[in-house]
Amino acid sequence: MTLRDVIARLDEFKDDETIFAESATPTAQAVVAVEAADGSSPSGAVGLRDLLEVPLAREAIEVWRAWRPGQTPSLEDKLEAVMFYAEHDAWLPVE
Repeated sequence: MTLRDVIARLDEFKDDETIFAESATPTAQAVVAVEAADGSSPSGAVGLRDLLEVPLAREAIEVWRAWRPGQTPSLEDKLEAVMFYAEHDAWLPVE
């Protein structure tokens, strides 16, 4: 699964899950899993970095919507909002 696939299916994941990915790019390999209590990588996420918790990814998209009244984000818009937040710990600004 790619990061693009994860964002397209974001509503299917639980709030206690985390997105793990090779990088913050749409085509990066990605896995969604519950973070291990001991800090080790969950099964299937070995070699991937902890990118962002599922609730924060959803919030990044909600902020995108709130800051752009009347607009519906495309999958690319959602990806951009999530990737920006993952890299900058900030919401994607309105251009």
